[in-house]
Amino acid sequence: MTQRTKRDQFDEIDVDGDGVITVDELKMHLQSDPKITAAEASRIVDFADANSDGALSFEEFEAFTP
Repeated sequence: MTQRTKRDQFDEIDVDGDGVITVDELKMHLQSDPKITAAEASRIVDFADANSDGALSFEEFEAFTP
């Protein structure tokens, strides 16, 4: 079994393919986990959003994920 790369994970979350993950895209991706609220998804983006543009670039995503 092959591990998914961070790029694969990023592309899966970036549903519109614009090169950034928005709060809405992250919320949609995390909705399967009832423990994650919309507010928590916003906090995750705020925390990882190094340039404060309100979305996560691949570089920000890569730096934030293990």
